[in-house]
Amino acid sequence: ISGDITLEPNGSITLDQAIKSIAPGKTIYLKPGNYKFSKTIVIAEGNNGNNGSLKTIAALGSEKPVLDFSAMAENSANRGIVLAANYWSIKGVTVFDAGDNGILLAGNNNVIQNCLFTRNHDSGLQISRYNTAYNSIDKWPSNNLIVDCVATENYDSTIENADGFAAKLTCGVGNIFRNCKATYNCDDGWDLYTKTETGPIGV
Repeated sequence: ISGDITLEPNGSITLDQAIKSIAPGKTIYLKPGNYKFSKTIVIAEGNNGNNGSLKTIAALGSEKPVLDFSAMAENSANRGIVLAANYWSIKGVTVFDAGDNGILLAGNNNVIQNCLFTRNHDSGLQISRYNTAYNSIDKWPSNNLIVDCVATENYDSTIENADGFAAKLTCGVGNIFRNCKATYNCDDGWDLYTKTETGPIGV
């Protein structure tokens, strides 16, 4: 597919299909509504946009389409979206009720803008590695911008793990949160936790 792609709930093209076929500089537009998913949406490593020519997922119009993962069980493998690629933009969507993180941001040079992360069973948005073989900071997610986002009412059954925003454990350099708000999450609003075993994270 060479141009933009427009999706609607229960349409003929799935978000997963669109992600695999969208070209750099083009946009997957989501019409308003509730998009139901029972498994993780993986934007795989290597499915990259380019510097100045991002691959984009964006709301069509002013309403936030809802990516609804409520069919998932609470489980550390059941993230809503795993963004492991580089040079993507996700704008104006709600990520709701994933079994773990709403988004695990594991790639580089991505922009997450004007998104809402709510009722997920771990942190709303977490910046950490996805590939567990990446054991050094130069391989960890770097230079991502998260702007004008809200993380609220994320909670897990142990009332222990779900933060609003987490840049922790295996987070690289140059990541920026700008004008984001974390409210009413069961653990931290913001978590920058590190372990001796994995070492320091980026500033």
